[in-house]
Amino acid sequence: MNTSGSVPIPGGPADESPEKLHEFLLDLARRTGELQLSRYQDPGEVREKAPKDLVTEVDLLCEEFLMSEIRERYPDDAILSEERGGEISPTGRTWLLDPVDGTANFARANPLFCVCISVVEGNEIKHAAVAAPRLGDIYHASLGRGAFRDSASGETYRLRVASAERLEDTFVGSDVAYRESKDPRKSGTLEVYKRCWQVRSLGSAGIRGAWLAAGYLDVSIGTRNTVWDYAPTALLVSEAGGRVTNLTGGPWTYDADGLLATNNDTLHAEVLEIMAVR
Repeated sequence: MNTSGSVPIPGGPADESPEKLHEFLLDLARRTGELQLSRYQDPGEVREKAPKDLVTEVDLLCEEFLMSEIRERYPDDAILSEERGGEISPTGRTWLLDPVDGTANFARANPLFCVCISVVEGNEIKHAAVAAPRLGDIYHASLGRGAFRDSASGETYRLRVASAERLEDTFVGSDVAYRESKDPRKSGTLEVYKRCWQVRSLGSAGIRGAWLAAGYLDVSIGTRNTVWDYAPTALLVSEAGGRVTNLTGGPWTYDADGLLATNNDTLHAEVLEIMAVR
């Protein structure tokens, strides 16, 4: 779908355009990253909201900042955020927010953390940004307009997935957490690990997807479908020339069983075949 032009967006300023909305999204991601850095090595209170699922004081501060800024500019838009919840609008525009993706990393001052922001309308992801402030990068994409990395020095680079077509030549990124030891997908996923070149476990779904779009990884497997984490991957990888589906090869949706992203159709088919329940 063509996202250019100056057609007003419902809920935004009267003269709003997709380009202006994207600029706002990037500024929001950048400022949230700055807030994260201001508390780097000082996460405040850290608690478990579920076993091995952490939330810090900074998660909540970033979430409050994001929601306040969005509501001030786009009061009619829906918001779905990791900590406060919400819902995806069936007819309008929705913002998907993960205020600190990689919270366990952040809580230990590990630099692999980010903020994930996506804008969706219906089943389409229109805009997405992943800002990793400790690394100095912001990865972003708009539907039909490509994917890019903005560096700390102010340079912008177009993203393109890597060229590997055989699993044996790939770097696989994954933070797989099967809650049940008998999950039928587990053996297939482990087989992917065995057949690839190397495995990368980053602790951040947002960075993992962005790095695949940038060519640093070749495969990304996600088994916990947290939509605020996976929506950026779906848009970034697609706009960078890669392939994204659910774990059985169907379209990735907000309620899918998980996400598989790869460089190309050939590699994707090989991974799907290996992951299939046997």
